[in-house]
Amino acid sequence: MTASRRAALAAVLLFSLASDALAHPEGFSGLRVQVHADRVHAELTIHTRDTTRWFPPGKYPDYVPQVSRALEASADELLEVAYDGKPVSFTSVKAFSPEAGLMQIDLAYPPPPAGAREMRVWSKHLPQLPRGHQQLLFVSDAAGQALLEAILSVEEDAVVCDLPRDLGTTRPSSRPLADGPPRPPPQRISFFLLGIEHIVTGYDHLLFLAALLLVAKSFREAAAVVTFFTVAHSITLSLAALDVVRLPSSIVEPAIAASIVYVGVENLIGKHLFVWRAAVTFAFGLVHGLGFASVLREVGLGSTDVGVAMPLLKFSVGLETGQLAIAAVLLLALLKLKKQPWFDERWVQAGSIAVALIGLYWLITRVFA
Repeated sequence: MTASRRAALAAVLLFSLASDALAHPEGFSGLRVQVHADRVHAELTIHTRDTTRWFPPGKYPDYVPQVSRALEASADELLEVAYDGKPVSFTSVKAFSPEAGLMQIDLAYPPPPAGAREMRVWSKHLPQLPRGHQQLLFVSDAAGQALLEAILSVEEDAVVCDLPRDLGTTRPSSRPLADGPPRPPPQRISFFLLGIEHIVTGYDHLLFLAALLLVAKSFREAAAVVTFFTVAHSITLSLAALDVVRLPSSIVEPAIAASIVYVGVENLIGKHLFVWRAAVTFAFGLVHGLGFASVLREVGLGSTDVGVAMPLLKFSVGLETGQLAIAAVLLLALLKLKKQPWFDERWVQAGSIAVALIGLYWLITRVFA
């Protein structure tokens, strides 16, 4: 098999694994619901990359203003709030873009009636979003204390949570209700598992990592490169999630794709000097960290009583755990293959060409998207 045919085969395999132009997990959105004595406020945040099937760009050329008006006009189809099984209508709705790439819809509902014990939140719009989309729901009381956290999907698009007896002052506790059993602790989202899931389905990050390992000469060199990448993206992940550094996804996503193109090309024509590769890995790792952080912003991290620090830490640990596990398996396989004389001569070149082509495809689609 010629080098060109091997490259074509590798490219086809990679395209089949990463057919999504944005090469992201299926998508995340955030829904924050706060229960006050005089109202219930819901804040829904969705990335525009997840609304293109729902609102095709060809039909909405002036995308943000037109989609905002369409969302406001169809507010009944977005969300339903019910107290003790009885739905209530929203009293106000406003849709807008808080930053490039994000759509936010604020809805207000009447407060729970006296004596209401439960509130059901039904995210009715989830079937309109990409398959596999997940929505992180945070429900809190007037004091900002968590009543419930959950991950919604098409299969599980509604949750029921207990309402505090005194909406103005009561915080979640195990104290008994007037005529019921003790309230269990509020359900929490596992940001650790969310981090693992994000890296496992983050094909662009994994492809960049695979390209780095493809030309590693030893386990020590590969481990060092992975460490540089991990430290770098942890820095910008933390800074971006804490809102110290912020770049729009229209810049970050093409930059991530460009990093993949660069590494694929350098694998072919570079000298693979360790110092240079380590510096490049660290620099591009900073860019990838901004991509990781976009998930936390989109779901409204820091909107609950937990704040930003603990979810950020758990998400980061989950990312690194998943990444190191994948890197270990990939590295062991590559080092074993590298013992075969034909591997470097045939498949490293073909794999690098395929990586560069995939990165170029993502770069073009992201720039024009």
